[in-house]
Parts: sequence; structure tokens; C-alpha cells
Amino acid sequence: MRTFYIFKILPEMAILTKDNPYNIFYNIEHLKKNNNISLDVSINIIKQLICPLDINKLNKRLTNKYKDNLYYQKVFNTHQIFNKYRPEDTKLIIKNFYILLRTNTVKPSFFKELSYDSDLLACDFENRDYFWLNQLGI
Repeated sequence: MRTFYIFKILPEMAILTKDNPYNIFYNIEHLKKNNNISLDVSINIIKQLICPLDINKLNKRLTNKYKDNLYYQKVFNTHQIFNKYRPEDTKLIIKNFYILLRTNTVKPSFFKELSYDSDLLACDFENRDYFWLNQLGI
């Protein structure tokens, strides 16, 4: 099972780091791991890197895309695909500043729909993996 945190990066930062997003990944990872940083400093760093998500827009987009899929279900801000034939078990939870995606597959179905946004950076902190969703070539 892999866990991805997907962040909407500020457009200016996305342009600057489109070829090498390591610095953004490193800063977010450092904030996630380090509890000694004050809350004010953390919030200030986050505001310089990450945009808040439009939860309603994302919910509508995902619901419209997958509403006819027999393996899809939605409860509040949680979207899930459980397809025993593919096999795929993916759960996507939309938060204010990030999307949490847990999956058992290499390329979950939700990546395709999210890849239309050019400023989304997916980070897997456990495996130290990070990439722009629109560069996946799905």
C-alpha cells in the first residue's frame, strides 16, 4: 500500500521548480517530520509553497467523472475505487491543503483525472518519491 500526499503548489513555485521539484518535496517533508518548528513558522512556509484546495470543485469533478463506475463510491470528501478485477483499492480524501491518496496499485485511476491540473505535486514520504501529476503521461 502506498500513501501519497498531493499538494497544489503556488503557480510561481511550480514554474520555478517544474524540472526539479526536490526543494518543495524537501521543505514539506521537513515540516512533516519536524515537530520542533513553531506553528507560525510552519504556516508561513506552507503559505509560500501551497495553495488551498477548492474542495467543492474537486468533489464535483471526481463525482462527475466516476459516477457511472460500478466500483466507485463517495462519502463526503472521501472517494474510493475498489475494483477486484483490476485489482485496485484506492481511497482519496480531500483536505483543505492536500489530498491524501492510499492505493495498492502503481497508477491509480484518480491520477488520470487529477493530472489535468499542472500544479499538483504528489509526494510519497515513506518511499521518498515525488512527481508532478501532469508529467505522468497517463
